[in-house]
Amino acid sequence: MPEFDVALILAGAALLLGLIALFAVIALNRRLRAEKNRSEALEQNLERQLELVRQSISGLTAGAVGMDKRMQRLEAREKVLAERQETYEIQQVDDPPYGHAIRLVQQGAGVGRLVDELGLSESEAQLITRLHGQRDSA
Repeated sequence: MPEFDVALILAGAALLLGLIALFAVIALNRRLRAEKNRSEALEQNLERQLELVRQSISGLTAGAVGMDKRMQRLEAREKVLAERQETYEIQQVDDPPYGHAIRLVQQGAGVGRLVDELGLSESEAQLITRLHGQRDSA
C-alpha cells in the first residue's frame, strides 16, 4: 500500500503542476491578448495621425501653389505698374512742368518766378497765372 500512496502523491503533484502550468498559460494568453489589443490601438492611432499629417501636407502644398500663383500675378502687376511709372516719368521730363507751375501760382507765385524757375515761356506763365491764380474778390 505504500506504493499506492506514493503513486497517489505523485499523481496529485503531477495534477497540481499541470494546473499551475494551465493557469500560467491562461495568464500568459491574457497578457498576450492585452498586448495585442494595445498594439492594435496604437497602430490605429498612428494611422490616424499619419492621415492627419498627409492632409496637412496636402493643404500646405495647395496653399503654397496658390501663394505662388498669387505672387506671379503680383509680380506681373508690379512690372506693369513700373512700366507705367517709367512712362509717366518720361512724359514728365518731356512736358513742361505745368502741375508744379499751377501749385506755385496757387501759393502766390507770379509770372516772372514761373519763367525763371520752371523755364516756361512768358505766355505759358501768364496763361497759368490767369487760370489758376488767386482771384480778386471785388
